[in-house]
Amino acid sequence: MAEKQAGLAGEPNPDCTVTAKAGPEVSSPGTSESRDYDSNCVFCRVAAGQEPETELLYCENKDLVCFKDIKPAALHHYLVVPKKHIGSCKDLNKDHIEMVESMVTVGKTILERNNFTDFTDVRLIICLKS
Repeated sequence: MAEKQAGLAGEPNPDCTVTAKAGPEVSSPGTSESRDYDSNCVFCRVAAGQEPETELLYCENKDLVCFKDIKPAALHHYLVVPKKHIGSCKDLNKDHIEMVESMVTVGKTILERNNFTDFTDVRLIICLKS
């Protein structure tokens, strides 16, 4: 998950839209099928649309979701997370580089869409632990 934080006055752009989408694959109990979803992971539940109080922001990347933090530390505090479960940063490898770069791009796009332009004071935090 990547978080974009910036402390700037102003309200988010009302043009950000909420999207609905299909959730990731769920493993069948007792099988070795896909491990894309972990029901104990809040981010998996958000990505699957199982956290109704969390509104998903429009995201051009079909593999990621973006939403506002439920306890924002700044006015523009967004989380960009992959739809497929990743237990922690220790699980990342070179195959994930493109995904992480896409997370950064989506975060910047969300900030721009909400009229945030001062990228000199943006903090990117990678934290994929459920």
